[in-house]
Amino acid sequence: MKPDRIIHEFKRQDLGPYIEVPCSLLGPLIEGLTRDKACEVINPANEAVAMGIASGSYLVTGRVPVVMTQNSGLCNTLNALTSLNQLYKIPVLYLISWRGEPGIKDAPEHTIMGGKLELILATFDIPYKVLKEKTHKEEIRAIVRTIRARKTPGALLITRGLLDKEGVRKRETPRKTKLSLANAVGTIMESARGKACYVTTNGFISREAKYVLSSRNMEKANPSFYMLGSMGHALPIAIGMAKNIRNGKRVIVLDGDGGCLMHMGAMAQVGNRLRVVKNLIHVVLDNGVYASTGSQPCISRYVDFKKIASGCGYINVKDVRNARALRKAIKEFLSRKGSSFIHVEVNDIKDRTKPRVSEMSSCEEIKKAFISLVS
Repeated sequence: MKPDRIIHEFKRQDLGPYIEVPCSLLGPLIEGLTRDKACEVINPANEAVAMGIASGSYLVTGRVPVVMTQNSGLCNTLNALTSLNQLYKIPVLYLISWRGEPGIKDAPEHTIMGGKLELILATFDIPYKVLKEKTHKEEIRAIVRTIRARKTPGALLITRGLLDKEGVRKRETPRKTKLSLANAVGTIMESARGKACYVTTNGFISREAKYVLSSRNMEKANPSFYMLGSMGHALPIAIGMAKNIRNGKRVIVLDGDGGCLMHMGAMAQVGNRLRVVKNLIHVVLDNGVYASTGSQPCISRYVDFKKIASGCGYINVKDVRNARALRKAIKEFLSRKGSSFIHVEVNDIKDRTKPRVSEMSSCEEIKKAFISLVS
């Protein structure tokens, strides 16, 4: 169905603002809302932040806000849900994409949440409706009535195939760099050949890393833990590795701008003042968008990662925009002591899409392969 039909009913119900953490299933609706000048769309760093913004908005305006999230992101909101919204009676309309819906093929990282979504909603006393094209008006009106009467959050579930796909909004400020994500990942791994093990964040970064290491026969000498889900946890995982690894290799985490922002507090754990880790190189590959969900804009364009890394106590910090500078930074930091941070600006031009890691290995196989190579 056309997203505009849903938006029209949302406007009739006087909902807003729309606070969205992107998902490919929600992409067409996000695009439609963004183009509609009557709708305020906010892109927070994570779903918990979204709940805070939504709650603050309601306290001042009295309007029911909308929090748009993938079902995996629902779990990030549960603290706010149970200790803020439900206790203080602050209503929110969740708009949840049902990834991993039973009987519908999806990526493995959605399997558990997809199968248990309705149980989770029931457990946390969140009334919900599954949105359908023919009856969408009735479902929207019914759940909004319930939310307003109870003054607590309720949900609409968006299933795969419900929304017609629409064109991705053009970037406001296209990246000037010629460095692509594929080129950046290849440059890093060639520059550190045999000297590092990796944590690669979910999305296209893990795909590119897997492609580089397997196609160049580098996997055994460069163990990599490929993340398929758990967005925002690449750096914490790498910190745990770096504190305990004893094979002489550096730990390089290939992070994305959106992933880094999602749990940026982990950067404070790296700082030299706490002397937590000395053998970690944190690389943020910043394309300014959420590439794997439809290239929705990320707030990273307004963030100075280099200053944040320096403020958190990373010893070695650089900002690079081309392959030559990136190669030099990796080689230089491999020879230096202490924690290192490299912010790499890459363009958002899509390279040839590489296969999903899950098409070649299960999550447990990824874990076992990594453990066997680092032990």
